[in-house]
Amino acid sequence: MGLKDKLLEYINSSEYMGETKEQLAKNFAIDVDDYRSFFKALIDMEKDGSVYLSKKGKYLPVDMNENALVGQFIGNAGGFGFFESSDPSSPDVFIPPNGIKGAMHGDKVIIRITRNAEDGMRREGEVIKILSENGVEIVGTLVKEGKYYFVEPNNSKFSTDIFVKPENLKGAKHHDKVVVVVQKRAVGDKNPEGVVTEVIGHKTEKGIEITSIARQFNLPYIFPAKVIEEARRLGSEVKDSELVGRTDFTNHFVVTIDGEDAKDFDDAISIKKDGDNYILYVHIADVANYVKPGTAIDAEAYKRGNSVYMLDRVIPMLPEELSNELCSLKPNVIRLTHTVEMKIDSEGKVEDYKFYKSFIKSSFRLIYDDVSDLLEGINDVYGDEDLKMSLKLMEELYIILKEMRERRGAIDFNLRETHFEFNDEGEVIDVGVLERRVANRIIEEFMIVTNETVASHFGYMDYPFIYRIHEEPSSERIKSFEVLMHNLGYRFKGKEIHSKDFSELLKEVDGKPEETIIGTLLLRSLRKARYSSEADIHFGLASTHYTHFTAPIRRYSDLVIHRFFKNAVDESLNMNYDLKDIERLDKIAEHVSETERNAEEAEREVESLLKMQYMKKFIGQEFNGIVSSLTSFGIFVQLENTVEGLIHFRDLNDDYYYFDSDKYVIFGEKTGRQIKLGNKIRIRVVGVNETRSEINFELVKW
Repeated sequence: MGLKDKLLEYINSSEYMGETKEQLAKNFAIDVDDYRSFFKALIDMEKDGSVYLSKKGKYLPVDMNENALVGQFIGNAGGFGFFESSDPSSPDVFIPPNGIKGAMHGDKVIIRITRNAEDGMRREGEVIKILSENGVEIVGTLVKEGKYYFVEPNNSKFSTDIFVKPENLKGAKHHDKVVVVVQKRAVGDKNPEGVVTEVIGHKTEKGIEITSIARQFNLPYIFPAKVIEEARRLGSEVKDSELVGRTDFTNHFVVTIDGEDAKDFDDAISIKKDGDNYILYVHIADVANYVKPGTAIDAEAYKRGNSVYMLDRVIPMLPEELSNELCSLKPNVIRLTHTVEMKIDSEGKVEDYKFYKSFIKSSFRLIYDDVSDLLEGINDVYGDEDLKMSLKLMEELYIILKEMRERRGAIDFNLRETHFEFNDEGEVIDVGVLERRVANRIIEEFMIVTNETVASHFGYMDYPFIYRIHEEPSSERIKSFEVLMHNLGYRFKGKEIHSKDFSELLKEVDGKPEETIIGTLLLRSLRKARYSSEADIHFGLASTHYTHFTAPIRRYSDLVIHRFFKNAVDESLNMNYDLKDIERLDKIAEHVSETERNAEEAEREVESLLKMQYMKKFIGQEFNGIVSSLTSFGIFVQLENTVEGLIHFRDLNDDYYYFDSDKYVIFGEKTGRQIKLGNKIRIRVVGVNETRSEINFELVKW
């Protein structure tokens, strides 16, 4: 046991009552010559949140500090924030403006709970210590106001502009996109102060807004030369020697089904019928054959964690030489794969399965819309009868698997995704709803059953592994969600709520105006899915074992799973791992969970930007909408095209309105008028505030 572990064990013991660093040094019999390293260990423990240093200079366990918690501060454009615990089972805590104490979005902090959740009230807290160093890096727009310069952050979760002295501009000019490093935190009414370290370009330059978002989220869109060199050395064709020891599936009728613009095809399907059973083959690109541990490509793939799709561009996890060429399951060329063969009965149960190291030659590269047109009876674009028969079998099996998951209680959110249409100059010319048609759902269902089959195999064998887990929601969040549903006129039966109850609720609201609102609220009430080396349930899918195996071109988690898969197929290989391997899996699981969240935030930021740019064309025009969220400062309204805007209370002149967080209703003080979730209203677009990432509406008609 190391020094820090011994200190932590001592400080967390039941007899410990708090000691200064000198008292601790005395009790640990530290020589004077070793004081410096001993005190450094204590400082490090304080910085990482393992212990808490009181105002009296005593080191305390975090839980002795009046309900103190360690985690991350999540900022909000409204000037308040939320605390996200490092313990994923702990619910978020609301931090009011006077409780932030200089913390900035992304900071690691220690907070104290100031109000517990009771009677529908949410937990509140205040920051008592910022564990992050100053030096926060922020991307934003430099603005000159008189003789003063400020950086308006791209990310609205940083609610305060950063003051920059003229001598710290590094040549940046008014309306340049820049990177600023905060050197002094906000104190009282003073803004935080920073130094410009990088000039990205003027905000009017083509593509600079999205480039600045990529920079904001530290997305490395250029591959190091060493990585490109390694990728090119691998060549562009599969070598004959690589086929030795693999099962040949080139005689199977194999197809890929993807979006029209896709280039990285990492999954292919073949299917046949055996009596009442379906034999489904899911072939996944064997990226692990090319991306070996210890290589520059692997190190870069780990760093990135996943590909990021930013609508008009992709920041891939792997160089194009691999992602779009050698690993991509393109038609009419040999490609190395890992195959899962599943025998599925008429009830959707996987009766048997086999794993193969394999190779395929895809017969067709199919597009979602074309396949959907065929199966939905809209348009038959295919003349190949074998292909049409295969697609019909896929549809049959999809329906069986879907019904099986529904019986099991899996939650199908069916949320409306946004579809953008661009012109040749890359400008958004239309925003609408992206349909999840039958072909998309077929592939989703086949990937789910494959991921479950692979995860169950390793789970029951009790091998070290990386799972995709989704824990049960906290009782606090379920209670809050029940209150919201009650206000919308929906109730749950029984005291305990299971995934099937949520599934039944979504069926009940299917096709109703409030369907999207309820689906979104439900999603927010659940925990975030994450990666873990410990097996656990996937609540949303009502699955006992789940993983991510089917996208190794674009997710590092899947690449790691393929390395385990390869070992499982080759029984001569040793599947025993020592403690270091298991600890490394913990590190990988935590890292790829973080890169996934970062990518999702970046993708949302791009989507928000494009919606704002699009809605500028409609200032002054009226639209129908539905109340999608209520806050202490205004009403969010979602339009039919998925664009969401804000009606500020300050712009409602007919009454004084206030938000009742207990009943989740907005009241008019004089008129008694109530505004609830799901209310249909008519709005007018009055402006776009890109600095605050807001589209502003005004109320036209209730």
